Amino acid sequence: MSDTVIALREDCILAVEGKSGAKPKITDARRIDVEGYGDPLEQWKQALIKYKQECRPDKVKLILPTTYSSARITQVPYAGGRELTKMAANVMQEAAGDGIADYGIVQSDKKKGISVCTAAAEAGTLEKILGICKEIGLNVEAVTVPMEGYLKGLSAIKAYEKVTAVFLLFEDSSVTSVLYQNGVYMYSTRSRIFSERGTLDFGTEIARNISGILQFYSTRKADTPITGVYYAGCAQDDFEVCVPGIRNMNLEVHPMKTGFQFETDGAAEDWLVCMGALITDKKKQINLCQAFKQSQNGQKAEKGSTGKQLVIPGVTLLICLALIAGVNVWNMSTKRQIKEIDTWINDSANKKAYKAAEKVRKKGDQLIEAQSQVNRMKSNLATYPVLTEEMTATIVNSGGSQIQVEIESMDAETGLLTFHAVSPTVIDIPGYISRLTDTGLFSFVDYSGYQFGDGEYSLDLSCILKAQEDGGDK
Repeated sequence: MSDTVIALREDCILAVEGKSGAKPKITDARRIDVEGYGDPLEQWKQALIKYKQECRPDKVKLILPTTYSSARITQVPYAGGRELTKMAANVMQEAAGDGIADYGIVQSDKKKGISVCTAAAEAGTLEKILGICKEIGLNVEAVTVPMEGYLKGLSAIKAYEKVTAVFLLFEDSSVTSVLYQNGVYMYSTRSRIFSERGTLDFGTEIARNISGILQFYSTRKADTPITGVYYAGCAQDDFEVCVPGIRNMNLEVHPMKTGFQFETDGAAEDWLVCMGALITDKKKQINLCQAFKQSQNGQKAEKGSTGKQLVIPGVTLLICLALIAGVNVWNMSTKRQIKEIDTWINDSANKKAYKAAEKVRKKGDQLIEAQSQVNRMKSNLATYPVLTEEMTATIVNSGGSQIQVEIESMDAETGLLTFHAVSPTVIDIPGYISRLTDTGLFSFVDYSGYQFGDGEYSLDLSCILKAQEDGGDK
């Protein structure tokens, strides 16, 4: 029995059948373009119906489109068992928001650490897509995101396990750019392509994309330089216009080669996202379908206990109806009073006196506003953020006894404070960020660079101090 992976894309669906495993084997690959305009879900539904009529798949793994999902890659220190589960859960909690989330391990090495891919999608979106599949008879057992497929595919290619290079993975009107350093994921970005492939403007867009990645990489001050660019999903003739600009950056250009078994028409590299989703190993994989069902079961359990709680709201409703009747009587009396007031306001003598008083009031307001402007100027000059010893102590105390804080820099004009948090144990990132926010010292808290070395976990933080509330003469 073959396995099936279906990727939903903006203009089509991609479907492959084959045998899953550490080195997947593809026996059939099809692209079915969506037809017409309007609701994308309805367009995908018609394409899925067409595919099911042609192939009749048994069990399906679905890849959500990037427009209906999100993905985040986080590097964490190498660990196993409960420690890894705890770190991955912290990362997933940070990325999930209000949606359905799950995580997978796309790369693991004792020396290089672990790459965790966190995926999230709105519950309503999953409900609609899974509902469509159920309606047409597609047996969906797993749901993932494109980034997991790309990274698992790249990590399985032996030729790239030690390279420092940029991988360009083209879709219909976009490109996903992935940066690897010594064979380990480092950075990725997805860009919309506005130019027609093969044109000079297309070459300019791609060169600008790679230039941005080089600028990012230069800030990391890495010892290993980026040496090449590999691309897939774009015809070699169309990509030729990009080559001169890339080589001007001292980079080599190569079409990507997977080495996977591909027993059908086309190039295996153009189906990398689906082939990566067919890779199975002992590492945990993303399954938003399972996470969604668990979420729904939890909601049903909560609903079952609400029936007993409806008695009190019912009594409350009766009391409210009685109050409404009393309010209606009070409204009738109030309307009579409003009518008398309107008569007094419309009297010509009262209008004349009101205009004279209004003229005096406006002149007074102008004098007050002039004085307020002077006071505000004095106050604003005194609101530049200042990092005091008391504030520093509050920041240190928010980490508890296990986390040491090392202040790196402070910009008084912008309020940007950067510091390191170091701990001998795994740092609960969401909890620590929440405690820093609860201090009330910052208007913005962000983190990056979660690393492990010399027996310690370290986290780089960038926070914006709130301006002082009081200042100037009173």
